[in-house]
Amino acid sequence: MPSPWLFRRDELDALEDQLDEVFDLHEQSRNQVQHSLEKGVIAEQTRTEDLYEQRLADLLGPESLASGDEGEDGHACENCQGTGIPEGVPIRDLLGQRRDAIYVRAYAWSTKVFLWARDCYWEQGMRNRDMFRVNVNAYLVPVKIAFALTEEARGDEHSSAIASMEYELASTYLSRVRESLGSLRAMGMSHPDLPWMMDEADGLSVALDERRKKLKV
Repeated sequence: MPSPWLFRRDELDALEDQLDEVFDLHEQSRNQVQHSLEKGVIAEQTRTEDLYEQRLADLLGPESLASGDEGEDGHACENCQGTGIPEGVPIRDLLGQRRDAIYVRAYAWSTKVFLWARDCYWEQGMRNRDMFRVNVNAYLVPVKIAFALTEEARGDEHSSAIASMEYELASTYLSRVRESLGSLRAMGMSHPDLPWMMDEADGLSVALDERRKKLKV
């Protein structure tokens, strides 16, 4: 049986690959209307990551983000153009060995939501902004929680502040999924798991808020 950190690394590696496939499908799209719709959702994510990087630079100093390398404090900066995962840093090095209850819960939720939205959008032809938005944002919730946990475990002078920002990003992506799930239901979308997806998103939101408060930043 694999150790917890190894299994969790594999979980996030798999999710990263699946989201990469979504971006690849977007780039291959020949439908200009759909391509423009998808581009707007991706731009929303990119703006969020750009803002995060600016806040990180304000905290650590702009030199910490130069050339996409780690700063002197050893914090990896993120690649806002893709999934937000730091380039050149193995997932195994980002994650601690203890599985966190909120992470495990978010991973289970995001996997179900991501796969459902991917099937609806790409296979069943439910091509609308909210379905694509769910597809893009769901996966990022456990990823950002994992990065926050890594910062908490690091324990240096900036760790709590950076962990708080990572939890905030997780909450932002979670909120976007929850909002779009609500919009899909309002459009008449019916699925047996949709109420659970929405309720679980609400529960995760509360858990993340409580986790951030404990950091006392």
